[in-house]
Amino acid sequence: MKKKTMAGLAALGAVIGAAAAAGIIVSKQKRKRLTSGGNDPLPPKKNVYFAGGGIAALSGAFYLIHDCGVPGESIHIFEASSNLGGSFNVGGNDASGYINAASVPLRLTGRSNIDDMLSKLPSANLPDMSVADEIRNFQNANPLSGFSRLVDDSCLETYGDKLSPKTIRRIKSLLSSKVPDILEVSIRDFFDDTPEFLMSGLWGTISTTYLLKPCSAALELRDLLRTVDISDLLEMKNTVRAQFNMQETIVDALVRYLSARNVNFSTHCRVIDLDFEEANGRVCALHLNDNGTAKTFYLNKHDLCFITNGSASECATVGDYNYPAPEHEDAPASMALWRNIAGKHDGLGNPERFFASADTEIISFTITSASRVLLDLVKQHAAGSSACGTITTFTSSPWGLTIMCPSQPYFSGQNDDTYVICGWGINIDSPGKYIDKTMKQSSGAEILFELIKHMHIDDKWDEITNDIINVIPCAMPFAAASSLPFDDGDKPLVIPFANGNTAFIGRFARLGCGISSDSEYSVRTAREAAYRLTGTKKASTAPQHKTAASYMKMFLELRK
Repeated sequence: MKKKTMAGLAALGAVIGAAAAAGIIVSKQKRKRLTSGGNDPLPPKKNVYFAGGGIAALSGAFYLIHDCGVPGESIHIFEASSNLGGSFNVGGNDASGYINAASVPLRLTGRSNIDDMLSKLPSANLPDMSVADEIRNFQNANPLSGFSRLVDDSCLETYGDKLSPKTIRRIKSLLSSKVPDILEVSIRDFFDDTPEFLMSGLWGTISTTYLLKPCSAALELRDLLRTVDISDLLEMKNTVRAQFNMQETIVDALVRYLSARNVNFSTHCRVIDLDFEEANGRVCALHLNDNGTAKTFYLNKHDLCFITNGSASECATVGDYNYPAPEHEDAPASMALWRNIAGKHDGLGNPERFFASADTEIISFTITSASRVLLDLVKQHAAGSSACGTITTFTSSPWGLTIMCPSQPYFSGQNDDTYVICGWGINIDSPGKYIDKTMKQSSGAEILFELIKHMHIDDKWDEITNDIINVIPCAMPFAAASSLPFDDGDKPLVIPFANGNTAFIGRFARLGCGISSDSEYSVRTAREAAYRLTGTKKASTAPQHKTAASYMKMFLELRK
């Protein structure tokens, strides 16, 4: 089969923004646009403005309507790209191949903010059912069969080397650390005396599940170990597995719910700056680039402003079978906004702490095939199962190469004779084990070759590639940025001013403890912001920390 090159994709700026202009991103719903009436103030009523249209903004709008009684027509969401949903965006088709930029799993624990929202949110795919029920019914009907979360150089299931008593003591020290003691401390620095931790199966599982790197914050790892069971990580307990991808399962349901309640969506509309009242930090004006036209909205006394001040998927670029994903050229829109406002008032954070590092990039890839040959070989030679949602990491891969076998079809437009496998790598600047290039330099074909060599099935290369439609790498330069070490004040508080009208939401906002790289954190910041800015007498769900007995159980498991 002739490989599709999709040469136009190689020059695109972002899989979520510019890729949509090339017809790659799937968009099933028309967005209702908000007209400003020039630079005149909006009518004197309470309006709520969202700078950014990712999962945090959509969740915040949902809670404003569902729990806080805010009319949908008073809510206005400005999104710089063509599509809503941020990191959950997907695209492609059977002919050109599919793109699933952020393939990492989502957790649904039964006591989380995502669980609360999805239990209240009607499904977009199944009538008379919530999204949570849609997911759980699918999981009950498609239980995970035996699979290998980690495999060694021989593709045999492994849990990695046992951790030494010294390393376990160091982990216990991290778990008991106070926040001030580990601010600005990276995971690599914290485990400087016990470097074996970064070569362990525990670290390999954590890093490839939550996109953490050695340069990530020790605080992030502490909060993760305090709240997530090791068995959850190894056995994928509480991991969301649905018939379709998260865009078509969660984002489409949110957009449908909000659209039905007359929420105003403005795509291709970038919030570029905000004006603040000096006395109390209230936002008094929004400056926008609305599809090339400069506009200003002046806020009324009771208006509210929610700001997404960073995104994991901004500036993402895509390659194809023959070309690697190119370098990004533009600065992320949300970071540019954050940079513009950071110096205007105390308490607005420090964007340079998160967007100046070259170590935050992740490469994901999506394999599209016209046969299930590769999927069956994964089951036979690596994962032990191609059941929906299974994740396998090759521990001998310098890239931290990880693949996910989702349900088929994974996209609503996917034909029955088309099959998709998703994957990603953490250490993208390391040469491959079999390819003398970094993952960042590798085309889709080279990434596929590295994968097939790891499975020791290179004798099947011709059989596999004859049916390959495309392998699309996607470079996300800021995917791990939110988990970098930071100091007090670097991340703005969700509610930065006691008497203000402003909230920061998403993974770059600060709200007590939590795993910022987890979508649960974004939903929690949005939910808490909605309650507090509207005076609703409710609270978001905080992460549950393990008991002392649970800690001891974890240490026993670490010694196995």
